[in-house]
Amino acid sequence: MDHLAQRVLGWTLMWFTLYHTSCKILRSKGAEYNCRIVTLVHATTITISSCYISFFYGTNPFTISGTPNSPEQLFIITVSLGYFFYDFAWCLYHQSEGPVMLLHHVISVSFMIVCLCLGVSGIEVVTTIFGSEVTSVFLNIRWFMKEHNVYSGTYVGLIIDYLFVALFIGVRIGVGGYLMFSVLQSSKSPVIVKVGGFSLYCVNCFFLFQILSFARHRFTKSLTGQSTKNSKEKLSGTTIRNGSPSIPCRNGKVLINGHSHKKEIVCDALVYSSGDFESSPFLSG
Repeated sequence: MDHLAQRVLGWTLMWFTLYHTSCKILRSKGAEYNCRIVTLVHATTITISSCYISFFYGTNPFTISGTPNSPEQLFIITVSLGYFFYDFAWCLYHQSEGPVMLLHHVISVSFMIVCLCLGVSGIEVVTTIFGSEVTSVFLNIRWFMKEHNVYSGTYVGLIIDYLFVALFIGVRIGVGGYLMFSVLQSSKSPVIVKVGGFSLYCVNCFFLFQILSFARHRFTKSLTGQSTKNSKEKLSGTTIRNGSPSIPCRNGKVLINGHSHKKEIVCDALVYSSGDFESSPFLSG
């Protein structure tokens, strides 16, 4: 167990080092920009490796629940646990996330620690990590596209949104639900692993309601042939300031579009949400 703790500590330091290196190279960018670089690197590498270990390595996560951890599974879990320690510390320091997202981090970290301590259920944890990180890839790509002004009104941005929503529903909810029931029915999976898996699935269901609300708003506009950017500019009473729409509201204040914070103010015929959904608690990873 000591060597596993050392590996987790080493990976935690590695992710912190990558973040600080990015901050030094990209001095003109903010903390969130550099943090998302680390997040995207982790999400991409872990998605590919966990997918291979879960489905293409001679294993079936739906039939071998509760089996001893393999070296490949331990590698995935220690890398991701180190990342989650880094990301959780970053979120606390910058106070960037709400209680739901912090709860998601706590459950995820606890889930992986239990797996390492018991020495079993590595396949369930690795498959769960895959389902979580595959959606994180597209969520962070979307954020970078918005940051560089290549998202609004583009087909690529619309495709990214379609992929994110489809993967969240298909993988996190669909495949994740099937995996959860498989684990609950398994006689080998420890009870604490079953509780952890069920808790994570409940959090994902909470996120699902937010995503469905976004999808209805986003895709309804695309079907009517209105891009997000053009529809904002054509709103009655809307003015453009430095490329961002500002909307006069009933209280006389002006709401200006931002990237980091989500604000909802009821205007004459509009509930305007700046930043769309990337500041929702399911932002991570």
